[in-house]
Amino acid sequence: MMLGMLVSAAIAALGLLVAMGLIGHPVDGQLLTNYGWSGVIIGVALFGFFAYLQRRRPRASA
Repeated sequence: MMLGMLVSAAIAALGLLVAMGLIGHPVDGQLLTNYGWSGVIIGVALFGFFAYLQRRRPRASA
């Protein structure tokens, strides 16, 4: 679960960089910012999903 959370956080960070225009370049005159914002949304949604799964997982009692 922790690996999934790290990967989804990386996807969100990469999407944010693309959305802000710090990386990437226009393709055929179309800006990549929409793709960047969708990457942010997907990354945040995946992070929330993995956090939910980790929280729901039963804890081992000592």
